Amino acid sequence: MNIIALFKIVPDDTLIKISGNSLDLNVPNKISTYDKNAIEEAVRIKEKHGGKAYGITAGITDRKTIREALAMGLDEVISIDMKEMDVMTTAEAIAEEVNQIKPDIILAGESTTDSSGSVLPSYLAAMLNYPIVSYAKSISIEGDKVKVERNLTTLTEIVEAHMPAVISVVGEINTPRIPTVRQILESAKKPVRSLTFNKAPKVKIVSVSPYVIQRKKIIIEGKMEEAVDKLLSYLRGEGVL
Repeated sequence: MNIIALFKIVPDDTLIKISGNSLDLNVPNKISTYDKNAIEEAVRIKEKHGGKAYGITAGITDRKTIREALAMGLDEVISIDMKEMDVMTTAEAIAEEVNQIKPDIILAGESTTDSSGSVLPSYLAAMLNYPIVSYAKSISIEGDKVKVERNLTTLTEIVEAHMPAVISVVGEINTPRIPTVRQILESAKKPVRSLTFNKAPKVKIVSVSPYVIQRKKIIIEGKMEEAVDKLLSYLRGEGVL
């Protein structure tokens, strides 16, 4: 069985700071949060059913972060360097490699921490003509089918799909493992195939600016009952109540 885990290398969003009217993105890279869940699930499926677990990443090709994905248990990573990208061109670049591997399952995080678009898995599935299952919180394989439990917030849905299939996972599907020192050292011996994909994106980011909330900084003083009345009166005046 061949499993592919898609992962994106992104700036660490916990360290990004606002600098004037722009964002300071000069921060360390990391694997996008839910993509770690996709990697973990790919490795678990490989451990249970055998086969090979591939990783595909596009965009930033930071080798240290790629080694982290390999240390988690992936057997090989395909690294696609893309200077400019949007969802469609990224899906096209990944689809070319998927067609060569011919996987049984493609796993991806439900969204990435940089753009939170949540649409790449669907784009990719459409290009490959694979079924797509989203919001997966558990996955089991039965013959040539995959059974997926979906978290739809207010309800849980169980669906089946024939493989090959694209599945996007949520954070509750697993707890990503922390690689041991030995696994980190061994990751340096695993293959990384580096490619370049140059195609002009149809959508380009013109600018990125922080969303800043300007607070009114109004202080209401007085005894509790008086303060509450003043607060309610103010909120009514602002049209909040």
